Amino acid sequence: MTEQGSSDPIDEELTPTISPDCDEDTAGRWWTASSGVFLSLLGVSTLLCSRGFSRRGILGTIGVALASALGIGTVSGDETDGDGDDNLERYVVGLESGTSAASVSQNATQLYRSMEFASAGSVVVGAFDDEMRQDLEGRSDVRYVERDYVRRPQVHSAVSPSEAVKIEGEQRSPWGVERIGATDFHGMGETGDGATVAILDSGIDPEHECLEVDEGKAFAECNGAGCATDWDDESGHGTHCAGTVGALDNGVGVIGVVPEVNLCALKVLASDGSGYDSDIAAAIEWCGDNDVDVINLSLGGSDEAQVLEDAIEYAYERGVLVVAAAGNEGSLGGVDYPAGYEKCIAVGATNDRDEVPDWSARGDSVELVAPGEDVLSTRPGDEYTYMSGTSMAAPHVAAIGAQLMSRGLPHVENTDDVDNPGGVRGILQETADDLGFDDDEQGYGLLNAFDALEELEPVVTEDVTDIRADTATLNGSVRSLEDADTAVVSFQWRDADSAEWTETESETLEGETFSTTVDGLDPDTAYDVRALVDDDGETTRANVETFRTGLAELAVEIEDVDVVDHRSATVAGNLKGMGDTDSVAVSCSVRVEGDDEWEPTESQSLEAIGAFEDTLSSLEPETEYEVRAVVESGEDRETGDAVAFETDPEPGLPAIDRFELADDSTNQFVRCNVHWGVSDRDDALELVATELRYADEDDVLHRVATEIEAGEESGVHTVRHSDRLEGAGEAYDVTLSVTDSEGNVTEETDRITLDERSPAPSIDQFEVTIDDFLGSPEAVVEWAVSDEGGELDGVVLELHRVGDAEVVDDSSSMARDGEASGTDSLRDRDGDGSETEYEVTITATDYFEQTTEETTRVTFGE
Repeated sequence: MTEQGSSDPIDEELTPTISPDCDEDTAGRWWTASSGVFLSLLGVSTLLCSRGFSRRGILGTIGVALASALGIGTVSGDETDGDGDDNLERYVVGLESGTSAASVSQNATQLYRSMEFASAGSVVVGAFDDEMRQDLEGRSDVRYVERDYVRRPQVHSAVSPSEAVKIEGEQRSPWGVERIGATDFHGMGETGDGATVAILDSGIDPEHECLEVDEGKAFAECNGAGCATDWDDESGHGTHCAGTVGALDNGVGVIGVVPEVNLCALKVLASDGSGYDSDIAAAIEWCGDNDVDVINLSLGGSDEAQVLEDAIEYAYERGVLVVAAAGNEGSLGGVDYPAGYEKCIAVGATNDRDEVPDWSARGDSVELVAPGEDVLSTRPGDEYTYMSGTSMAAPHVAAIGAQLMSRGLPHVENTDDVDNPGGVRGILQETADDLGFDDDEQGYGLLNAFDALEELEPVVTEDVTDIRADTATLNGSVRSLEDADTAVVSFQWRDADSAEWTETESETLEGETFSTTVDGLDPDTAYDVRALVDDDGETTRANVETFRTGLAELAVEIEDVDVVDHRSATVAGNLKGMGDTDSVAVSCSVRVEGDDEWEPTESQSLEAIGAFEDTLSSLEPETEYEVRAVVESGEDRETGDAVAFETDPEPGLPAIDRFELADDSTNQFVRCNVHWGVSDRDDALELVATELRYADEDDVLHRVATEIEAGEESGVHTVRHSDRLEGAGEAYDVTLSVTDSEGNVTEETDRITLDERSPAPSIDQFEVTIDDFLGSPEAVVEWAVSDEGGELDGVVLELHRVGDAEVVDDSSSMARDGEASGTDSLRDRDGDGSETEYEVTITATDYFEQTTEETTRVTFGE
């Protein structure tokens, strides 16, 4: 993503890049590999051209050569690669239960590790030559043989980590910690004490001022000179995730979701951010054997790996909750693995506006979303930084899972039912907040830590209602009493400035809720209240709620005015006193500032003090107003102080001033140049995007976008279809959209046919004469062909006996461009010299495999 104000386009078709953060050594290795590939391909193409292959054949052969040269095999994208550092092929071999691992490991060129997944069988990881690999694939006691793929952190690639953030003064609570409700229960002692979260990542800084790592183990090497332990963090990704989970409440830096959780650092990613599936699987196996409660996997890749699914199944069956980042390719790539496996909680991301960013993965496997954009957390060296990605979202869920498990809940109650798992996973699903997005975007919704923990409380203090000057109704509810049918409940209340509690009379409760009214309270005074439940002599005290009694007289005020747009505003009012009446009428009155007349709104009846809302509509744009609240009871009437506000200007939608399409196809791509010009009278342009689709279809073939920060801009976008053979001559819809900073969008669509195919080639000359070659007859063919589109791709001449389809001689030429001609000879080397009739056929082919053919007859031996 380009920075705000930049007009560089964002090309969203995948292209290979070298990271700007790539060190010199890595860049050198990339160039060495790339240059070697280039020389190999140059040699291949030269050889093929000299042998008369068609262009289509050359492309296919070069593709094979490229895959071989790069070691790509069957992997997809740069996130998965099964080659080891020593250039040996790393494979994972899964065996049937009961099969000896030695029967495989002894045949490995190099052995990396072995694992045991109980009933699923053992796994051997090693380097095997092609012959041995094929033998293994044919064995009945081998479940699978797969490449040892590489996974990478799930950080949004278009958003780089921020520079180090300096935190001075008070410890900061990141917005994500607050948004999920974690800060609400810190004061209640809900801090994750006793639970263990394993961070399977790049490691954790063991010396960070905000982190305390209880245990660590390396499954990938720590190569840096500054590694304090073998599980130290060289990239910062794992440290950032660990800070979100459990940064200490020690007065410095940031606070995590569960600051007293036990952190376990399992280093599975090397300094370049990559880690083999087998190393990740081994770490998951270790968690299943070492009393880990929750695994956080902020990593992934597009390829499935059976070894990862085996490992996750192994840990899941042993009581481990597995949380994984869903991925950052939006709707294009679906949910990555391992998050895509059903025994994982796949976590997407939200921003601080409760939106699911377009880069957060979509798919049926998404189970929850959590804060993942601009998340502030720890980084190595006692520093802090903002990062974005589903990598940042997953630790929020892992932390709350650990908090619930610290209270004695199992990770699930039924390991075989992922739709109704019960336990911690079930609570997280049931208490998530529905943000209104599709299931494939948000799953069950946004993680709600407070509601999840409330599910554990046997008794809860609910909001106080019917508050007056001297009375209030206290409310409570019973969440869980195990097998009891009834409960003995009561309340305690006190002046908020007092240490002494007053307890109400207890009652036996058979339902779920209870309440009681207290009187004799002092007006305009803050009180604390908490609910109690007695279970066989053991008293449980619920959370404390604070309320304030009302004034002894009528009183009302406006606390805030939220201007919605140029025509309306929402008023937040507060009824502060009702006198001695049972109900009052509240309303608002509004006027243009300076006018004498006040316009009243419709009144609403209230029976208790507290907040209320009113809506002001039919206002004039960009106008200053005053509004005041009014409370009435019988003949009594009180008016609050006036509050001033100004409506927004009438909005202007962004405009498309130029939208012109031009076919710019080449002999490689189907391309369209889109000349655009846009403007916005509010000088609030934000994004211009162009999308290419087949006509009347929804799937986007290519998208280019430009971020801008101006009132007027113009430019050119080039959208393309990379498969010319498939896409040439098709009709396309091109959509141009412009978005302003308020989210207003204007778009236009136009249709164009790109790279229209020319007619099939023409045969302009085809003359055959009989000649003698060393005593044997031959057909001498003089030919000339042409192609209107200038894309000839070959000419083939064939000779066969009349009535016999077998070709006795042929000749091919790599005709190119628009015209080609030549002279070729055809002979029947097996002929006996007798008079024989033959057919000579010429076939001309263009790039699109369109052909034109002519045939003539000749007689040899006359």
